[in-house]
Amino acid sequence: MNEIRVAGSLRDIQKLGVVIESLPSELEQKELYQRRLRTQVEDRLSQAGIEVLPEREAIDNGFPYLYVNVNLIKTDVGLYVFATRICLKQTMLLPREPFVELYTSTWEIGGVGTVGVNNLSAMPASIRQQLDQFCLDHLAENLDFDSHGGYRSSPKLETSLASRYYRVPGWIKELADSFSSLH
Repeated sequence: MNEIRVAGSLRDIQKLGVVIESLPSELEQKELYQRRLRTQVEDRLSQAGIEVLPEREAIDNGFPYLYVNVNLIKTDVGLYVFATRICLKQTMLLPREPFVELYTSTWEIGGVGTVGVNNLSAMPASIRQQLDQFCLDHLAENLDFDSHGGYRSSPKLETSLASRYYRVPGWIKELADSFSSLH
């Protein structure tokens, strides 16, 4: 599936809303899966130091929001085929007269897969992988490198990250170390 991962589009995003598309009505226990999905997304964002705003508040005030979509099709052979997509939607201004402001995707990732009808609980792993990638990209975009080759989260993130422990991914540490060898 196509990805959109615009460099810089995650910089300084400290809070956002979460919009989760309604799951298909033929899904048994739809409401339960819907609640679990929302909890999974909001908890993961909070763990990454991102404040989660109520959906309506975010959209009404022009904040970015994370759009989560899951499509499922039940087959005749005892499987669900699914497609998942996470998009960061931000307001953009079209530079023409009259100016038009609209939400558009600046970061997007998706996946497809199959699970047995009795193993539908395995499907959220796809969303979890995409959320983890979003959080890693967000962290990488919001790290500041100092003149001594060290790195730290941007000052805006420090408040939300202060009470949490984060393991910096290896490639970020390698990048920081390569900067320090230049000095």
